[in-house]
Amino acid sequence: MLKRAGFFLMLVAMAVVLSSCAATMNAVEHAKLQTQAKMSSTIFLEPVKSPDEKTIFVQVKNTSDVPSLKFEQLLKQKLQAKGYQIEEDPYKAHYWVQANVLYMGKESQHATFAGALAGGYGGTLAGLTMGHGYGTLGAAGAGALIGSGLGMIAGAALHVDTYFGVIDVQVKEKAHAPVQTEIRSDLQQGTETTIHSTQNLSTQYQAYRTRIVASATRTNINLQEAVAVLSDKLASEIAGIF
Repeated sequence: MLKRAGFFLMLVAMAVVLSSCAATMNAVEHAKLQTQAKMSSTIFLEPVKSPDEKTIFVQVKNTSDVPSLKFEQLLKQKLQAKGYQIEEDPYKAHYWVQANVLYMGKESQHATFAGALAGGYGGTLAGLTMGHGYGTLGAAGAGALIGSGLGMIAGAALHVDTYFGVIDVQVKEKAHAPVQTEIRSDLQQGTETTIHSTQNLSTQYQAYRTRIVASATRTNINLQEAVAVLSDKLASEIAGIF
């Protein structure tokens, strides 16, 4: 009986060491900041004929849970660095950039980079991970589980986190001829009736839409640091369209 108890404790101790070592190695591997960004759709714009056309109107909305974003100011700086003049009157500008910051937060099982990107412009934010496997734990399995928990406590000071930001972007460029646009709406009226409405518009601007998702991964990164990195990455991606 004592031998069995001793063997069990040895298994727990080994699990603690292995789990702690694995957590430490993972933290070391992610000590350097890793970022990535992707667009749901590529936007190609016509080259401008003269420097006078390098004017742009910028409008940014923020519907994320981070209220103190200064994304619009950052985006304007990125565009100015590329030689564009910020125009306050939208109808005097050759280009428009309208953006909505949808999400700034930690990646989780129910909110993923891939899921947000797959939704595309105006789509959903969350990528749900479906399916869970549960097995039967014997004495050795229980010991490993306990050891894993203890190892996590031992390495709690080191944790690798991934944050990501999601932004929907609409870019408009002044067209050489009026652009005819048809807007269709389907409105549900009760449970059995749908109202269809159509509106035809003529505008000076051709519109393009895309969603951009950026992520930042690093050991012990916090939300404040991640938001600064993600904002810079997303602003660079939008400025890169021009």
